[in-house]
Order: sequence, then structure tokens, then C-alpha cells
Amino acid sequence: MNQKDILLDVTDGIATVTFNRPEKRNPMGLTFSATFNSVLDRVEADRDVRCVILTGAGRTFCGGGDLREIMSPGPTDMEAELALVRGYNMIAKRLYYFDLPVIAAVNGPAVGGGAGIALACDFAIASTTASYDLFFHRLGLSGADVGVPWLLTRAIGAPMANYYLLTAGSIDATAGQRLGLFAEVADPAEVMAAARAAAERVVSASDRSVRISKVALRHGSEMQFAANLEVEAYMQSYAFRTPEHKQRIGEYRDRLGKKGS
Repeated sequence: MNQKDILLDVTDGIATVTFNRPEKRNPMGLTFSATFNSVLDRVEADRDVRCVILTGAGRTFCGGGDLREIMSPGPTDMEAELALVRGYNMIAKRLYYFDLPVIAAVNGPAVGGGAGIALACDFAIASTTASYDLFFHRLGLSGADVGVPWLLTRAIGAPMANYYLLTAGSIDATAGQRLGLFAEVADPAEVMAAARAAAERVVSASDRSVRISKVALRHGSEMQFAANLEVEAYMQSYAFRTPEHKQRIGEYRDRLGKKGS
């Protein structure tokens, strides 16, 4: 995999990252993690970027592990396989804790580990053709892959996560929206426009306030409530002192004053 296999475009503060191997359904191969990390490094280094959209070229979001490249019916190197899977897992962890909001524009099926990549994003906007295909068991593999059990359980609850994982099920766009996995569902031709519109709403907010909110959302759920409230108080008191807040509250009060005059 090379840089052309994962594309990066930055426009108006929004970085669009596109898995770009549509002829193979955008799979996760041997060099997927290294290439993806390189792209994310570029995103982090660009101080103009305020939000990320992650999507796939063609009709598939991400086809999961490349069955020909990373799997074999013959003997394989266990240590190499462990390193490969840990690399995929670290991508999910990096996306989940990424400083910037990450929107998954799920333009089609997200298969296996590809579902884990989408679930690690902050929220997802899906095409009517999208699905999370949890087919691990059909290949004799564990469903414990790329964070799927942890992420899916937190998203839809243990009973439903158990059902879909243990039955090697598929969650289509309609079910995904009903379960809360997809914030919006759009026609295939409109899914990127919908994701872009959401990203523009993110970008319109103060950069610091969005970053603080993401920290609160990601780490707060892992704390006891009392401890979370204390951390929130410190984060909010910091936000009170930021130049963005001072400017925006001044503009808001000016508008209120004009309406009252």
C-alpha cells in the first residue's frame, strides 16, 4: 500500500481521508496501518484542520482484512500476525482518542475490522447501502477484532452486540440508524454532502471548545461521575478564559443589546 491507497484532501479546515482501493473493496492489507498512520500524522501536523471525514472510494467503506494478502490456509508466522493485528488495533485506538472530531461517512459496507474503524469515529453518517458486516466467525476468526466488541457494546448495549457478533450478523443502514449507530442516513449520492455539512457545523465552533468537548466525551465516560464533574469544572474554567470565548460572548451580548434597544 502506498500514499495513493489512502487519499488526503484538506479544504476549509476539513480533512477528507479516503480509502482508495475500490477495485479490492478498500481492504486492510499488510501496510495499511503504516500508510494510515502516515496520513493521520499529516492531518495532525496541519494546524488548519479542525475536523476529519473518513470514507471509502467506490461502493465500499472498508472491506476488512485482505483475505489474500494477510490470510492463508497454510502455515503462517504467529508473531507477524500478532504485530499486524496490533497495528490495526492501534489505528482504532488512535481514531477513538484523536484530538479532532472524526466523522465516518460510511458510503457502503464496512466489513469486519472495517466496522471497527468506523465505530472508532465520533459519529457516522451512512449511505442507504451501508452496513456493518460482522462476519468474523464465518472465517473461523474471533469477533474480538479492531475494538469491535468494546465499541459495539458501548454503542448499542450488550444484548444486541452479543446477538450481532455471535451470529456473524449484518447491521444495515435502517437497523443501524434505529440502534443509534448512524446519526443520519442519506442516498448514496448525498452521503458525502451530509457528512460535509456536519463537519462544517463542527468547524463553525471554536476550535478549543470542540477539542475540550471531545476530551470530555471520550474520557468522561471512563470515569466515575463525581470525578468527571471535577474534571469538567476545570476544563470549563479554562474555556472561560480563552480568546475565542471572550470574542464570541462579546459578539453575542452586542447582538442582544441591539435587539433590546
